[in-house]
Amino acid sequence: MLKKPLNLALLIAGLGILSYFLLDIVSPVIKEVDKGRQKLLEVTGLGNLEKEAIGKLDPAQKAELEGWHDKTGDSTQAAEALKTISGIWYRSGRMDISGAYAMKVAEMEKTAEAWGIAGTTFLAGIDEMKEEKSRLFCRQNAEVSLQNAISLAPAEPRFRLLLALVSVKMPGEDPMRGIRSLLDLEKEHPDYLPLQYTLTRLAFQTGQWEKAKARLDKVLASIES
Repeated sequence: MLKKPLNLALLIAGLGILSYFLLDIVSPVIKEVDKGRQKLLEVTGLGNLEKEAIGKLDPAQKAELEGWHDKTGDSTQAAEALKTISGIWYRSGRMDISGAYAMKVAEMEKTAEAWGIAGTTFLAGIDEMKEEKSRLFCRQNAEVSLQNAISLAPAEPRFRLLLALVSVKMPGEDPMRGIRSLLDLEKEHPDYLPLQYTLTRLAFQTGQWEKAKARLDKVLASIES
C-alpha cells in the first residue's frame, strides 16, 4: 500500500495541513464539559478581554499597540492597522483578542477569506485559551465568522469543515452536531482530502481503529489515483 515514496510523502504533507487544529480534535477539557454551567456563562466582550490583557504586556508592546491604534481612524490605513494589531495579539497568545480584530478587518473587507481568517483564529483560541470565558468568546465568534464566510462562498468546503470543527472541539447541548456536520459534508464532497484527513484523525483519536484504517486506505487510494 505504501510502495510509492512520493505518495507517502504526499499523505504525510496532507495530514499536516490542518495539524494545528486536528492533533487534538477533541480537547480533554471539553470531554467532561458541564453543559449546564456552560449555558449559564455570560460571554465577555472585547473591551473587558483587552483591558485585562493589556496589563500583562511589556512597555514596548503597549507602545506598539498604541501606535497602531492611532492609525485605525485613518480610512486609508485602518485595515492594515487592524491586521497588525490582530497579529500582535496573536503572537502574544491571545487568539480571542486577535480574532476580534480580524473580525473588524472582515467587516471592512467583506470577503470570505477575511471572515475565514477570523474564524480560524477563533478556532485556534478554543484550544489555546485557558479561561472558559475566553474560550466561549472564541466559540461564539468562530461560528459567526465562519457562517459569514460560508454565506459569501457557499461552494467552498473549507469553511464548512472549520465550522464543524468548532462544534467538535467545543460541543454545546448537542454533542454530535459537529460529527453530523462532517458526515453531511462528506456526502457532498467525498473526495475532499482535508475532510478525509479530519475524519481519519478523529477516528484514531476516539479509538475507532477499523474506521480509521478504512479512511486511511481511502485517502491513500485517492492520492494514488
